[in-house]
Amino acid sequence: MGYFGGKFLFAGKIPSEATFYESGTVYFLQQGVYSSKENMEENVANLEQYLYREEDGKYYVYFGITSKEENAKKVKEVYEQEGKNVYIKAMPLTNEDFLSNLVQYDILLSSSNTSLEIESVLKAILASYREFVLNDK
Repeated sequence: MGYFGGKFLFAGKIPSEATFYESGTVYFLQQGVYSSKENMEENVANLEQYLYREEDGKYYVYFGITSKEENAKKVKEVYEQEGKNVYIKAMPLTNEDFLSNLVQYDILLSSSNTSLEIESVLKAILASYREFVLNDK
């Protein structure tokens, strides 16, 4: 069916390439989209860890990933109760090592109830994504 290629960068790190193939669907939790890198950096100052992808001159910022749609909806609900906007973006991904880890993290995310617990799990997921998909150790 094709692939979705994109450049993801880990905040403050050297650019890394990531390619997504249709093997498993994951849900990226998007914080926002910005017209410039400077605008993006100003608006994500409150995020400890995030990924961003530049596409067609726009910067898409993601603060979490899950393989379960119900977890994505749960995170969205918790964050929106705090007045934060969250967008859920489904994308294909094939990195088996990351997907295997994500299953375990999703168990933790399912049992997390507070924004602090959720944020902790999301940080670990981003670190795993960075290691297995972006190869940025």
